Amino acid sequence: MACSISHDMRHSLSAIYANAEFLERPDIGASVRADLLLEIQEAVVEMTERIDTLLQFASGRRKNPLVHERVSLVVEKAIAAVKFHPDGRKMSITVGKLSQAEAYIDARSLESAIYNLLLNACQAAARSTHVPEVKVDLTEGDERIYVTILDNGPGIPVTVQRTLFDPYVTSGKSNGTGLGLTLARQIAEEHGGSVCLEESNREGTVFTLSLAKSRFLDEVSE
Repeated sequence: MACSISHDMRHSLSAIYANAEFLERPDIGASVRADLLLEIQEAVVEMTERIDTLLQFASGRRKNPLVHERVSLVVEKAIAAVKFHPDGRKMSITVGKLSQAEAYIDARSLESAIYNLLLNACQAAARSTHVPEVKVDLTEGDERIYVTILDNGPGIPVTVQRTLFDPYVTSGKSNGTGLGLTLARQIAEEHGGSVCLEESNREGTVFTLSLAKSRFLDEVSE
């Protein structure tokens, strides 16, 4: 794992260094300069996400207290954050039902879990044979709240599905730590819920993150 991360970091740093050298040339036009700057920004985003994910995984359980908040606000923030990522920038993300349900949550960590699921969906949809599309729904039952994320990508191989939530397992991605789904499930469990792969086939994939509406505040992570 350390070798893999080091290799990917070196690759990103090499891209940043090469583009910075090109930027020093006086003969490049404004459009080329803009493209070089964008590539540098994307490389920095990738490196930052890898470091953040590794730190979050290494730190274990959450440290922030649960606060009573509206879950839809967290979903909206996660969608906005994914839109800034290179893989989500041009993706069509359709927002369906957004229940106004509230729950005791760690908004920051929950946003991270939803972000990871959304980013995976965007990356899967980008490999679709149709127009790429991701859909998000937020619904509620008597005791639970459900965030459902659907993409129309090619689906997750059956051989991977059983180990999908294990650390360092990836599917169809050339980069990534393989920790996104592991962290998403861990965060959901800290909120009294889970993350489940509901369906995956050639037509698309559906993940559902659930959380309890009420919890014994800090007993979740004790």
